[in-house]
Amino acid sequence: MKKICFLALAAIVLAFMIVGCDIEGKDIDAIQELVLADEVWFDANTEVDSTGGGSMFFGDTASGVIWWRTAQTHDEPVIDVQVDGDSGWVEWSRGNFGSVTIWAFVPDSNKWFFWEKELSETAKVRAVFRKTGSDADPNRGWELEKISCAVGASTGGDLNIDKIHITSAETGYDFEITDPLDTYYDIDEDMVTFKAGEEVTVTLYVNDTNTVAFIHSFTLLGYVRGPFPENEGGVHSGTWEVQRIPFPRWVIFDVMTKPTLYDSEGEYEFSGILFPYYITP
Repeated sequence: MKKICFLALAAIVLAFMIVGCDIEGKDIDAIQELVLADEVWFDANTEVDSTGGGSMFFGDTASGVIWWRTAQTHDEPVIDVQVDGDSGWVEWSRGNFGSVTIWAFVPDSNKWFFWEKELSETAKVRAVFRKTGSDADPNRGWELEKISCAVGASTGGDLNIDKIHITSAETGYDFEITDPLDTYYDIDEDMVTFKAGEEVTVTLYVNDTNTVAFIHSFTLLGYVRGPFPENEGGVHSGTWEVQRIPFPRWVIFDVMTKPTLYDSEGEYEFSGILFPYYITP
């Protein structure tokens, strides 16, 4: 009798486990479908094709370098989902591949030289989804609640942006980012929101003193890149004018080693942080 009761209990437990796994699997599928359909927060590249229509790029002409990234190919994204009750934790990652093209003026030879270097990097972003409805609702009731900053890094490199300090006099922001993938913003409640045309001061602290830094943003005319002034000790600081059209945005803070641009033998080494924000009129 005891053996029969034990077997019956084991069968019931196994049945609950199977049903539970099936429900969790359906929830994971629903969240992954939401991620794949999203064109704002999960479709951002670490870098945009600098040769694309309507794009603009700035060379560091004072140092005799003009450069741009060519069109890139991508891996299929890896979407890792962990469901815990009514919370779904997501990490999205993807590999980017292409090349960086450089026109460099070498003073010793008084000539311009053409360099093309292989580009290989990985982008990551995290998010939190919340189940606000029932299984019968669209997407089984799941909705995006929070998005993190995103990061990008060249394959095998050690370059890293250790800290970003952002201040804005008009809206009164003054904060730092030291762990971008664990820095989350609620897309409905506490997303950083700048005013159109507002001037924002950004300071980057990098773990390498031999670096150059750029900011990437988007306007009605297309994609724009501008250099960040270099301070001492791996610090870059500059003023960024927020775009004037209200819309959810990413701005990209991009750091490379100087040999990437200024040395024909230097390999491509990059670190970037993508910062999400809103704009109000």
